[in-house]
Amino acid sequence: MKGIGLAGAGLGAAAAATSAFRDLDEIAAAGELYNKKPWWIRTRDHLDMTTEVDWNQVKRYSEDDTLRGSRANEYKLDLYDQTEWDRRGTQKAEEEKQWLQEGRPGWSLKDLAFSGNVGSNQATTQSFLGPQKSTTPESRGVAKWQGTKEEAAAMLKTFLRFVGAMNVGFVELEDANTKKFIYDYEQRRRVRNIWVDDPAPSINVVSSSFSEYRIPNSFKHAIVIINQESMKSFKVNPTQLMAQIRYQRNVNIQAATMEFIRSLGYQAVGQFATNAIGIGPALATVSGLGEIGRVNRLMTPEHGPVVGVFTMLTNLPLPSDNPIDAGYLNFCRTCMKCADACGEGALSFEKDPYWETIGPWNNPGHKTWYEDSVKCTAYRALPNACTSGKCLAVCTFSKDHVAAVHEAVQMTVANTGLFN
Repeated sequence: MKGIGLAGAGLGAAAAATSAFRDLDEIAAAGELYNKKPWWIRTRDHLDMTTEVDWNQVKRYSEDDTLRGSRANEYKLDLYDQTEWDRRGTQKAEEEKQWLQEGRPGWSLKDLAFSGNVGSNQATTQSFLGPQKSTTPESRGVAKWQGTKEEAAAMLKTFLRFVGAMNVGFVELEDANTKKFIYDYEQRRRVRNIWVDDPAPSINVVSSSFSEYRIPNSFKHAIVIINQESMKSFKVNPTQLMAQIRYQRNVNIQAATMEFIRSLGYQAVGQFATNAIGIGPALATVSGLGEIGRVNRLMTPEHGPVVGVFTMLTNLPLPSDNPIDAGYLNFCRTCMKCADACGEGALSFEKDPYWETIGPWNNPGHKTWYEDSVKCTAYRALPNACTSGKCLAVCTFSKDHVAAVHEAVQMTVANTGLFN
């Protein structure tokens, strides 16, 4: 127990039911307490998401093609010339400096200190291969852990909740469909994910500016993690207090989980940057962690769209979770609050989702409300407009479910069209 980092610790809700865990079997059994969905959420068949997908049109996508990649400036100049982008940047910097000097709420020194240090001074860093410091079964002189896929899933879910994950789902990676959600090239095309027949993952440094991240074909499952944000922080958008904590949390969650899997005798690879490995919202939808809404992002039963999605790949045998129907996609057909909140018009007002993409930053093959990521960037370039995620903050489901009425609304949306 000490070797896998669980000695002397109770595990959340499971700790209330028992004073201690004596072995991994009890930990696995406790994991069954997690991911129990409310009765009003319907579980669908494998790969039968509420968002329609044409797998023949889905191709492996390069994360470099997003607004984080090397073509970002090209995309931006298609909307506005450089003079306009410079004007926005200058205006934003000047006004925010003035607000700092005035001590304006949300822009004062203490606000900047808060937001500026949420994700800094990280105790560890993200990496593809992980720390690789935990003791393996081989070095202990014992065989690796053996059990059913379901036991492995329950055990892993328990561990992830223990180290801070809000929720977790599993996806079997199949060549004809879900494996396509693993990125080809990463940001700035400095990394390419390569599937190989090697026994262990590795990094092949081709040059000073390019590496191949080699993923064994035996890594047949994705571990998809939901990491919540502060609802109150998002509600003060667009001030500097709209700080994002999910990335910092995931650094520690990922490192601990990769070492846990290593201690069991298996391997895992993780994200080396804030958005890497694969398309998180797509994998999360497949694994039943939520649905895709009008913002073309994941909407979860627990925290609406105010979450982060993170992915690891592993050769630990796991089951594949099924998609859900909580009524979100249907509700989004008539609710336009997120689209109304964007002053640049980045989100669609169309009633029904569609197949046509807006630009190369969209990954085709699914029927959704595709967003204009360049307009989103342009809006955030203005002063006092949007720090990040104003559309998420105004969402009907961006609520801490502390009042009975919130659950009543969720149940109604999931089972009727009353609010449409």
